[in-house]
Amino acid sequence: MPRRYVVGMVALLIVAGAGGLLVTGICRVREAAAQMKCASHSKQWALALHNAADTFPVERNEKGGSAFPSGTISNADLPPEQRLSWFVSVLPYVDHNNALQQFDLTRGADDPRNQSAIAYRFPQLICPSSGEYDRSSRAWRSTVPLTHYVGVAGVGADAATLPLGHPGTGIFGYDRRTVLRGDIPDGMSNTLLLIETSQNPGHWAFGGPATVRGFLPESAPYLGDGRPFGGWHGDYTVWSSKKSHYCIVAMADGSVRSLFNTIAPEVLEALATVAGKEELPANW
Repeated sequence: MPRRYVVGMVALLIVAGAGGLLVTGICRVREAAAQMKCASHSKQWALALHNAADTFPVERNEKGGSAFPSGTISNADLPPEQRLSWFVSVLPYVDHNNALQQFDLTRGADDPRNQSAIAYRFPQLICPSSGEYDRSSRAWRSTVPLTHYVGVAGVGADAATLPLGHPGTGIFGYDRRTVLRGDIPDGMSNTLLLIETSQNPGHWAFGGPATVRGFLPESAPYLGDGRPFGGWHGDYTVWSSKKSHYCIVAMADGSVRSLFNTIAPEVLEALATVAGKEELPANW
């Protein structure tokens, strides 16, 4: 083969490799920015929940105690999936008290009196990596205002309906409130509060699985593309295919972390409960 052809092929390979590295670099920068923004969203809602807890304590004993809001706004006449969600109750703590004022809190989410209120869209509820908002067209992909962040109910299909003290109970229950300094013996830094999901995201104003979800052991592994939680973030190879995934979570103490899909399912289940009394591995 003539030398000039060899030189040309080598040059093409170098250009192709450089192009691949450039694309990978751009992907990494964009993903890093999206991860930071996603973490900021989770932090914002976690702080809102803490502020709400301080404002409306539970008088469970003579001392009382700050307690997170229940997973739905109580309404005995409606099933959880038709009630208003916990997001509605914390709107004043994310500077959206005007949106809260539009709701009739005695009615369900799909009640005609709440139709204008549930039309609100909040960018803080959307993972930036999802592509839900198209910046070029300035349009939303979904006709429904979604949330990619949900409250963690615990472990099991009935986690959101379990009583306090049950080993499968998490922070959020449809009709229960978790006291910060009494109902979380596993430790607030070791208990999940919020987790992101790309799987069947629901309307932020509706109760039920749209905004509160438990970990179902039969659906493990839990994190990653096509899995129950996470699905948006990933590390990239030179050719821009996702190699590993990670999921943004907020802990009960208000801190925010990234959990990789290599984490063992049993560790995630332990993190999902408030009083399972499990032993966590070091540096989980």
